[in-house]
Amino acid sequence: MPQKKSLPPTYRERLLEQLDAIERDYLAVLEGSEIQYVNPNRPGDGFVILDAANWGWAPSGPALESQRMDLLRRLRGWEPRFRLLFPHPTPEAAEKLKDSLEHLERWLVREGTWSDWSVPQHMPEAAKLLQASVQQLRSLTDLLPTDPWPVRLTIDTNALIDNPDLAAYTGQIGPRYMAHLLPVVLHELDEKKRAGRTDVLREAAKKADRRLKGLRNNGDVTLGVRVAGDVHAVFEYIEPKSDALPNWLDLDVPDDRFIASTLLLQSRHPGSAWYVATSDINLQTKLHAVALPFIEP
Repeated sequence: MPQKKSLPPTYRERLLEQLDAIERDYLAVLEGSEIQYVNPNRPGDGFVILDAANWGWAPSGPALESQRMDLLRRLRGWEPRFRLLFPHPTPEAAEKLKDSLEHLERWLVREGTWSDWSVPQHMPEAAKLLQASVQQLRSLTDLLPTDPWPVRLTIDTNALIDNPDLAAYTGQIGPRYMAHLLPVVLHELDEKKRAGRTDVLREAAKKADRRLKGLRNNGDVTLGVRVAGDVHAVFEYIEPKSDALPNWLDLDVPDDRFIASTLLLQSRHPGSAWYVATSDINLQTKLHAVALPFIEP
């Protein structure tokens, strides 16, 4: 009897794994840094700069500056994806999110050294403060609500054409899940059944189209209908639109629109483990970049 495949990490788990790596490399940056006395006020100067901090970062050499820039790039790529987990934070959660992320960025940018009162005198204390901010981000994920559907799935067009059975993934992600059909997928399916490159492709697209339309007999597909067993499906009708999406996503590109839609659905259901069914290597690469786990049909 074949063994059930282990599930890939969820979106939340992947983001936390990436946060672990950011913390590890951040501590290495701190280890290579120095703290110095930076207060510009001197006795007898005749003027006083108010609110000047005593301690700040010493100038970085080329190697350390390169480390800081690389880590800043990774942090700025990770931040918007983490924020998507909290589309409607309480004021308390929003404040914790803001404070922790601003702290991580500020200590990498190191702008205005004598105006940053958060830098302590000694490096061990700096490491503890950094770890406290990271831990605060981790603890925020404990606030994510539970979901009536602990597992959710989006399926790309080619996977539907290869096998239009939405309940075909129970062996990989378990017997109970909600499958979401995205507008971009339904549009591509319609195009392929009319103008596919080959007769075989057009017939497969038509078969998938008929299978999906048949679900309307089970109820309102925009609210969710039963497919088979404990597998349900819902037809989404809202196209992706949000300033919180990663800025490299081009919504004119179908794959990017698919990813954007899935990310926004994940933000609407943060308590659910989300998977994407696709065998498209280019789409898989992009999914990995935004920490969305995929399964092969």
